[in-house]
Amino acid sequence: MSVSVIRVGQEIFLLTRITDRVFAMSQKEIARALENLRKELRALQDDFLSFKEEKEDFSELKGVLRRRGLDPFRQNPTQHLFFPPAFPPQEKQKFYELFKKYSFRLFLREILIRRGRFRVSEVVRFSTPETGKKYLQFLMEMGMAEPAGGFQYRLSQDPPASLGPTLEWFMAEVLRREFACPALYGLRCRGGRHGGDYDVVALMEGRLLYMEVKSSPPKNIEGGEIQSFLDRVKDFLPHLALFFVDTELRLKDKIVPFFETELFALGLRDNGNPPSVQKIGDEIFFAPPRIYILGSKRSIVKNMATCFRHYFSAPLPYPGGNAFAELVRG
Repeated sequence: MSVSVIRVGQEIFLLTRITDRVFAMSQKEIARALENLRKELRALQDDFLSFKEEKEDFSELKGVLRRRGLDPFRQNPTQHLFFPPAFPPQEKQKFYELFKKYSFRLFLREILIRRGRFRVSEVVRFSTPETGKKYLQFLMEMGMAEPAGGFQYRLSQDPPASLGPTLEWFMAEVLRREFACPALYGLRCRGGRHGGDYDVVALMEGRLLYMEVKSSPPKNIEGGEIQSFLDRVKDFLPHLALFFVDTELRLKDKIVPFFETELFALGLRDNGNPPSVQKIGDEIFFAPPRIYILGSKRSIVKNMATCFRHYFSAPLPYPGGNAFAELVRG
């Protein structure tokens, strides 16, 4: 018997099974199934249009980078995220919404610190036991955690080394979802003089945005990291740069003085003194020429909105030019 005849037989058998199943369904079940198919088709159409729009936006963003002498060769890596690469869009949306909560991010960090089995009581140091149980239930429903015996639990897949890459993904998602900006995270570029690693980049009304993302608390950040950030800024030449620290602690005590010192070393002066860093919100600061320093106190989305509102309302220091390019020349 030929292979084609066998395939025809298999297809007839499959069609017969489907037909029998349809005939066994009531009219309500058929109507419900058709409605589900319509919803899935609409979702696929929306995903396709979204992908097409993002592809066009990303093409423009990559063009902006190439015109700065930077050659992107990697972006949006998925291998070190907290959730699996094949995470369905609906579940990724749920994760995104819950990840907005500072207590949830701390909960995940505590899990990663243990690198194995954990008890709820061990990972809820910054939230109530009830909240911890709710977060654990969410992870289990999403297939990311499972019981390990003896009131212990473990992650269902190999855990990432830190929450840093997931935080970069999240900040790029905030720019895309909340501010309609095409954004990339985990960007690697050739052609830069200072490494070529950029946490998050975006295009906002034709302006290039660069964001450094820190998942460590202020006590673990040193002046060398601020200097490296400013070196990348000089390479990247964005129109505005954000230095984000995922903390609700004060930035004024340590991070702001670091910026004042490093900017002074680059030649910025305020009547001969280190450049003044202006407070524009609750633990949100503006430093010349176009740098925003912010934490996660209150709301990441609202804090970013405060930065953008200030950027668009404040007078440009170099009309028609790029403030960071002037800094390089200076």
